[in-house]
Amino acid sequence: MLRLALLASLAASPALANKVFVSNERGNTVTVIDSDTWEVIEEFPAGNRPRGITISPDGTKLYVCASDDDTVRVFDTETYEELYTLPSGPDPELFVIHPSGNPLYIANEDDNLVTVTDTETRQVLAEVPVGVEPEGMGISADRKYVVNTSETTNMAHFINTETYEIDHNILVDQRPRYAQYTADGTRLYVSSEIGGTVSVMDIAEDGTPT
Repeated sequence: MLRLALLASLAASPALANKVFVSNERGNTVTVIDSDTWEVIEEFPAGNRPRGITISPDGTKLYVCASDDDTVRVFDTETYEELYTLPSGPDPELFVIHPSGNPLYIANEDDNLVTVTDTETRQVLAEVPVGVEPEGMGISADRKYVVNTSETTNMAHFINTETYEIDHNILVDQRPRYAQYTADGTRLYVSSEIGGTVSVMDIAEDGTPT
């Protein structure tokens, strides 16, 4: 399903705290909104079919999944100029960035992979085979696991961030999309688009689902 605005990200940096960035999948642009006035302050080209969007922890870079370009485009959050691209694998959908700013974990829908990309060297560190149509991505509070949701397999895959192997597969409701941990890492929430539900998992101290 096509979406005009897939995701909005509020910049974490105090200097950018009033900016919201929205990817426009059909318009091939990113819209910048002032969250104080709710007015559009800029719109700029972001590649073909931009979807997933996130901001670096220091607030200086905007990462955008250009799905039909098979790449992640990186922009300056102040000037909106494109700085460079990152390899992503085919059809990047959504991603999550490590809280340190490196690496980036990317869901590649067409190849059923999660690609791990070093944001500094701009090299692919690993490709992890997952279920069919990977989409949502989340990272645990202790950074031990990245969770990917596969829309057709209907699973949440727990990927070990050290070995890049799947340690656990959990069946969830139909067409899971987003995965989000609580701040303390004790629970994981997975939304399912067709199932119309949210799956809630307790997370043990070692990061495993219980």
